[in-house]
Amino acid sequence: MHNASSVYSFHYEYMLKWFPMARLIFTDTDSLYYLIEGPDVEAKLFEHRDLLDYSDYPVGHKYYDPTNRLKLGKFKCETKGASIIEIVALRPKMYSILMRKDADPASETVEKQRIKGISRATARDIRHKDYIAQLHDPVENYQINRRIGHKAHQLYSFEVFISCFSLFHLTCALSNALV
Repeated sequence: MHNASSVYSFHYEYMLKWFPMARLIFTDTDSLYYLIEGPDVEAKLFEHRDLLDYSDYPVGHKYYDPTNRLKLGKFKCETKGASIIEIVALRPKMYSILMRKDADPASETVEKQRIKGISRATARDIRHKDYIAQLHDPVENYQINRRIGHKAHQLYSFEVFISCFSLFHLTCALSNALV
């Protein structure tokens, strides 16, 4: 976990010096997503592995290095060396990444999505193509999020009618019933 100042420091003191033409695509709490074009970007990053954690890369990968495993303040590549094909970031905590399954350019594609505030059961049917459609033709979508919670040692089921998966602001109405 990184605090905001260490994330900003990493961006300004390191990434922009190493890759002056790097474009910061979007951020998420303690993550920075860049577009960096050029020959063997990964090799240049690996030269600075004292600041980076390569322990999540596959063991046989040429950049695998367990040295900084679980060390605080070290940044890691969330794709574990796999290429990102496309990113759609609709709003904070709502993005989809289409990437290769592994570092092999011929490997199949996989999707990684994030939709804050929406249950996994509700979000599991939303695909990368839906993010693209929402980006080009925004439509307000509503879902019912169900969960079990407690208040004063009483269990309740909560149903939240929530605006989800859209470029618009989050709004919700809460209704509850005793379990």
